[in-house]
Amino acid sequence: MTHVNNESSGRQRPIRFGIMCNGTTFSAWEAQCLDKLMKLDNVEPGLLIIDDDRASSSNKWSKLKKITKIWSLYSFLYVNRRSSASKSVDIADILSHVPAIFCKVVKKGKFSQYFKESDISEIMKHDLDFILRFGFNIIRGGILRAARYGVWSFHHDDEANYRGAPPCFWEIYRDDNVTGAMLQRLTDRLDGGVVLKKGFFKTIKTSYVHNLDEVFFRSTDWPAQVCIDIRNGKEDYLDAEPSKTSAPIYYAPNNLQMILFFLKVIKYFFRRLYNFIFYYEQWNIGIIDNPISDFIRQETGLQVHWLLAPTKNMFYADPFAVRRENVMTILFEAYSYRYSKGCIFMINITGDTAPHPQIVIDTPFHMSYPYLLEYENEIYCIPEIAQSNEVVLYKAQEFPKRWIKAAILIRDFAAIDSTVFFHDNLWWLMASDKETNEYDNLFIWYAHDLIGPWKPHPANPVKVDIRSARPAGTPFISEGNLYRPSQDNSDYYGKRIVINRVVKLTPYEFKEEQVKVVEPFKNSLYPDGLHTISAAGNKTLIDGKKRAFIGANLTVLKYKIKEMML
Repeated sequence: MTHVNNESSGRQRPIRFGIMCNGTTFSAWEAQCLDKLMKLDNVEPGLLIIDDDRASSSNKWSKLKKITKIWSLYSFLYVNRRSSASKSVDIADILSHVPAIFCKVVKKGKFSQYFKESDISEIMKHDLDFILRFGFNIIRGGILRAARYGVWSFHHDDEANYRGAPPCFWEIYRDDNVTGAMLQRLTDRLDGGVVLKKGFFKTIKTSYVHNLDEVFFRSTDWPAQVCIDIRNGKEDYLDAEPSKTSAPIYYAPNNLQMILFFLKVIKYFFRRLYNFIFYYEQWNIGIIDNPISDFIRQETGLQVHWLLAPTKNMFYADPFAVRRENVMTILFEAYSYRYSKGCIFMINITGDTAPHPQIVIDTPFHMSYPYLLEYENEIYCIPEIAQSNEVVLYKAQEFPKRWIKAAILIRDFAAIDSTVFFHDNLWWLMASDKETNEYDNLFIWYAHDLIGPWKPHPANPVKVDIRSARPAGTPFISEGNLYRPSQDNSDYYGKRIVINRVVKLTPYEFKEEQVKVVEPFKNSLYPDGLHTISAAGNKTLIDGKKRAFIGANLTVLKYKIKEMML
């Protein structure tokens, strides 16, 4: 592959891209994707590659056959009209300055399309860096090498499990908790492209339209992110090995499958409604007499000691600790169902004694995840206050009972579970974005000083994965490797914890790989969930969840009714 020379006579060369399409009318998600690309500095569309066969896709007989299929009717009458991602958007005025070429492909086999050599030669004259495919079918041959970085195409499913069509449908049918998507550089091998970006989203099982819109819109950042990597000279992954999959190929569902699909959606709805109405979550804090590094080594043998449970109208979660001599001071979220709000409590543990918890930090906003760190003989706390749209650093004036606001680290960002640590001579701040989706994304900032200024990572969000993106406690070093705990919210919130080994963490790159799944302690008082794990010297803190039946708990009933009204 020929790479771009980004510097020419001291000036950065524009990244030029082509667009394979059916004209200047696009689906809303495609238009959003193009808008994000064109908002980047020095990135510009260079050519429209229009399918000249777009008007003659089917005859009258095939159209007549389609209306006898439930899927076709459902897709035409409901999905296309209700899906925001599928709505047509004409951007002819935006693309009016872009030259166009009409191409008539040569079909080989049932689906493969090959461009004529004359058209490929014409396309190459436009000096394109990549071509984004929003038209045509399965393209092969020389066109795949007509731009420096090839042809990029979306696949809105996890190719390791689902190939074919319709996108984002079979995950609901098969009761799969996760719907995947990827941006790939196409190769001549079917379903064997080079993966450029990939994400995993929680399947919205009660609505195909909502599931489709979530996955399509949330992936529109990816071409722009790859362009940023190219600008920063971090594009080596474009030459990676193509993916390999033996997943089954799916086709449009038949009538029986559609009937079963509707029944499944109804089942999912009532299952969710039943759990919401009759059950609520009770969390508590546990102490384990092992260091946090033991969680990546031991499969069994870790014993948890739970704190005295709060009242049934509260829960305790998100524990972090500082150890001083023989005293372990734990700060944690104390959530009140009565007031629908959390604040920060503390408790001192000396030996086996633990006095009554006390409130130490409160604001008009909901607070949780009081992340603690020690730096230059001072103790700091970074609680989650996403409603304030800021990441605030508190400093202990009299630990642990008196705190002052020391600095605002990040502004205009609704950060969830902010996690700060020092690594490789830089401070790093990791959090999820509440506005995008608080359960499945990871954003990073870095700074040379704890107070800042903090710079956003150019690849933000560096990860989109409902199974392992959101922070879940203190990162730690073991045998020279950096590990990051994360939440797996794929089935439900707070299902379990995934520990990842961070492979690359620089101001331009981020990569990690899963090494261990930490399940809830099934044979304990809180067997149904786990979403925080934090280091406390030679001990480890966790929180655990149990599902409790609401029964006659009027406080929680009022809370549930309030939640339904929002």
